[in-house]
Amino acid sequence: MPPTAIQPAKKNAVGVKVPRTMREQLLILLSRYREASIAVVAIVLVIYFQLGSDGGFLSPSFMSVVLRDTGRLGLIAAAEVMLMITGEIDLSLSAIFSIAPYVMALLSVTYGVPLAVGAVIGVLIGILVGAINGIITVRFKVPSLITTVGTLFFLQGIVVSIYNSQPIVAPVEQPFNAIFGQSLYQPTDALLSWHGVTAFTPFLWAVLVVLVLALVLNRTTFGLHTIATGSNIIGAREIGVRTDRMKIYNFMIAGGCAAFAGIINTAQFTSADPQAGSPFLTLQAIAAAVIGGTSLLGGSGTVIGALIGAFVVASLNNGLVMIGAQATVSDIYLGAAIIAAMILSIQVDRLRTRRRV
Repeated sequence: MPPTAIQPAKKNAVGVKVPRTMREQLLILLSRYREASIAVVAIVLVIYFQLGSDGGFLSPSFMSVVLRDTGRLGLIAAAEVMLMITGEIDLSLSAIFSIAPYVMALLSVTYGVPLAVGAVIGVLIGILVGAINGIITVRFKVPSLITTVGTLFFLQGIVVSIYNSQPIVAPVEQPFNAIFGQSLYQPTDALLSWHGVTAFTPFLWAVLVVLVLALVLNRTTFGLHTIATGSNIIGAREIGVRTDRMKIYNFMIAGGCAAFAGIINTAQFTSADPQAGSPFLTLQAIAAAVIGGTSLLGGSGTVIGALIGAFVVASLNNGLVMIGAQATVSDIYLGAAIIAAMILSIQVDRLRTRRRV
């Protein structure tokens, strides 16, 4: 055989192909680490925007904006991942994002309830809404898309009716505000100081929640049952997995995460806006989850990839404006990224199955 010929992949003792070409090695990398492709995209974007902005993209002040957006979006994206793995989806998270902090601010302004107590009540509201979504979906066999669209409009109607559709200026109660979103950072402050840390608190909270969810998903029985529910619901039921309960629990997790993200957003701006959580926010979160490596068909997903996907979306939203592009251009790139991510995911699954790598 000529020395330039590409030899076929060898097989080991059990008949599984051992990769020899660069294409097969790349296939293994993508199949084992779903976050790999989006991580490369994130790095390329950072380099592109850093060069295009003459070094301004990675400045502490601008990165605090990007990472704050990443944190808010990443929390909702991670929540969607847990549901998408079970084969469901929640479009009402943007409404939960609005109503939870709105109730917190209203309780504080009207009844003098401390923000910390109001925040707990807001998160419990999100969990309750998630439970209702889950029960309607699994008990009455209503598709989650329809269930959560109905919940979305229902909650939006409530939140705009509570206070005559007016934003509520939330009081500042330290250290609550600084811990959960308010930035105390000034250009003269050191990044490693307390004020420097507060510039990135939404992102740090998102990282903490994502790490917990990743641990739950990959290292616990709950995570195993969640994946089994989305992979093969009939088979999961036959081995004793309570699939209905798993879906309800993940709806509750999603609702709690969305409420927490809304509370962080209100602590950041010290204002609860009934229009803060537009449906576009949920769609962007779903996009972040998809381009981060989560399948819309259920059975597989990565919360870490969703956080990286949220960073990509936040970078596009802010970076393109920074280099002088129109804000609407980011939607073009985001739409192309979603389509490309889905094509890549399907092709990787097909090649992996065909080559058994």
